Amino acid sequence: MNDKTIITEADLNAYVDGELPPAEQAEIEAYLADHPADRERVAAWRDQEATLRALYGHVAEETAPARLSPHRIAMERRRNFSRAAMAIAASLVLVLLGGTGGWIGRGLVTPDASQMTLVSEAEAAHALYTPEVLHPVEVNGEDGAHLTKWLSKRLDRSLSIPDLSSEGFSLVGGRLLPAAGSAAALLMYENRDGARVTLYVVPKSGQETAMHFSTGDGLTAVSWQAETLGCVLVGNLPRETLLKLAKTSYGSLDSGSNA
Repeated sequence: MNDKTIITEADLNAYVDGELPPAEQAEIEAYLADHPADRERVAAWRDQEATLRALYGHVAEETAPARLSPHRIAMERRRNFSRAAMAIAASLVLVLLGGTGGWIGRGLVTPDASQMTLVSEAEAAHALYTPEVLHPVEVNGEDGAHLTKWLSKRLDRSLSIPDLSSEGFSLVGGRLLPAAGSAAALLMYENRDGARVTLYVVPKSGQETAMHFSTGDGLTAVSWQAETLGCVLVGNLPRETLLKLAKTSYGSLDSGSNA
């Protein structure tokens, strides 16, 4: 360095780190004697370095753990890349299979988020009202005509209440409930043994769907979309029994025209 040499920040950093030969170090010191602002910067850097060494100097003397070995890190990256490639390949296979197998497996497709919300609402209503002895419903099954008219009006759908007597279940009655963005009808049925099932119905636009099963907390739910109604049958009964009840309900419900 000479008098015409420009001192850069990199030079000052090298000076602080002790990386300069003696001659250049002397030139930096002479430069700092005439430049108080840079002299203060260098002093601040040295204070910071001293603080860091006091706090973490012992870490620099420790042996790096094996997991931080450059070789091991490189191997792990290659493994992760291989896993990602396999996952992408599997996804492509599923997409290709979905194009041809979607129709075959239409009854096994996982319900979408809105369907799962509907099932959760139906299960909650079933758990709340089926234990009731005195007031399980708002309108008794004996007043079926009034129940049908009332629920059809509130759901804004022409609703035909399913008759499940062929499967050994009589209508206890029904009630109106709030649902996500609409009203819901809860129909309750009971067999001679006192076992109860509920049919939860909401107005829902969309294409008809296959029946889906879900199980949790001792309950089994069968859900489906029938024209302009979303339906969920819930009970603590064998799957085969609930499927028969669901099919009978599916054939009885008549939706589509506004009430």
